[in-house]
Amino acid sequence: MKSNRFEVRNLKLAPGYPVSMTCAFLFGCSLPFSWAGFWRYLQWNLEFLYAWPMLLVTLGLLANLGLALTHKSPFRHDRWKKEYWFAFLSLLFIPTTLAIGAVGTIDPGKVPRPKPDPFAVWSSNGLFVASVVLGIFWVYRMKGLRWFALAVALIQLWILMGASFIAGMALSGDWL
Repeated sequence: MKSNRFEVRNLKLAPGYPVSMTCAFLFGCSLPFSWAGFWRYLQWNLEFLYAWPMLLVTLGLLANLGLALTHKSPFRHDRWKKEYWFAFLSLLFIPTTLAIGAVGTIDPGKVPRPKPDPFAVWSSNGLFVASVVLGIFWVYRMKGLRWFALAVALIQLWILMGASFIAGMALSGDWL
């Protein structure tokens, strides 16, 4: 199956078989995308949250969110405005960052090792910076609920930091 925007190759929908596409519409070049790689990176990102040293930070951030929810009860109708739902927009940056890592993956076994795609590296880093800016904006904007907004922004940044860490290793080919 071929079209102007993308080409689908090796389409097998049985579990365990990768589905690879050429994402020419995304980066302007032919970088392979693998759903199996994306799901593996998503699993590693979730494992990042409960690995031993990071588990302490995750539990601290969740306790902070729980305290903010019980202290301020932000979802009451007199406090919550419709535009406050946009504070959760940064959650979309997590799968986007992992998809960039899956598209720009470098095989560490190749000699000489190819250079990472600069657009993929800049996109991954730009999403993290955009998430920080959005977090600051929503903490400023949500007057009366700033503790809750800060707790949500910190959790989003923590999860995105794990995704950026995994995507950075995939993009550079240097795995720990």
